Amino acid sequence: MAGTGGMWARMRQKPFSLWVIAGGLVYMALSLLYLGLPFAIMGGILAGGGFLLILFVFVAVFLIAAAFSFRQKRWAYVLAAVSSLVLLVLFGSFLLGSASNPADSGFWLSMSGLPALTLVVIFSILSLRSAKTGLAQKRYLASPHSTGGLLTLAVIGFVIGGLVAGAIGSAVIGRLVATAGESADVKIVKDAPSAAVPFNPATFHVAVGGTVTWLNTDSTTHTVTSDIGDSVAFDSGSLTTGGVFQFTFMQAGTYPYHCTPHLQMTGTIVVG
Repeated sequence: MAGTGGMWARMRQKPFSLWVIAGGLVYMALSLLYLGLPFAIMGGILAGGGFLLILFVFVAVFLIAAAFSFRQKRWAYVLAAVSSLVLLVLFGSFLLGSASNPADSGFWLSMSGLPALTLVVIFSILSLRSAKTGLAQKRYLASPHSTGGLLTLAVIGFVIGGLVAGAIGSAVIGRLVATAGESADVKIVKDAPSAAVPFNPATFHVAVGGTVTWLNTDSTTHTVTSDIGDSVAFDSGSLTTGGVFQFTFMQAGTYPYHCTPHLQMTGTIVVG
């Protein structure tokens, strides 16, 4: 018991910046694990064209960086900052897309993950710069009762406010999507990645020169993308909840398509 008490006492004496870095990295690792684990169980770690594998690599890197940053290893500060920036570059468009739509299932991660990674990058760089002289020599790194603490508190307040506003906006968007669904030709159904018929109807018939309208009623971002090799290529880009995509087919034929992030989601347009 005495050893445990001594350990906690030593941990409480750690500079404030280390708690921010380690806390932000552990939060992101657990969040990514929460998002990816159900899909890995359902389709394997290589599901999604290697997307899940990359996700789990980040989980491992974040946990390693968090553990060694807490031990004040300089290389861990670098790893924390670089891995956070790489994640933002690779998945920034998805995170920003989710952040723009409160009804998106990834909205909570965007609203909390982007600020968390920003804090990790800032405090990692500042901690690396002050590593030689010691973090305790910089009040904004050593204590929460400082400008560093105020910055962290402001970010946490922003996240909480954004999540509350998002919950309200999500309910409004849900009602609008229900109304818009009446005019859509093909709907991306709720929980589409695990649905037997993710695009409803699975096969849609249209005359030459006709326009097909897709509507995403799911809480996850999807795409409507023609299969490789089609004579007619179309790609909706990211469709968040309530997103609409239209395409006019000028040639007769059969056009299979899929969702890029979820390759198990497929549909077909028959033109003639």
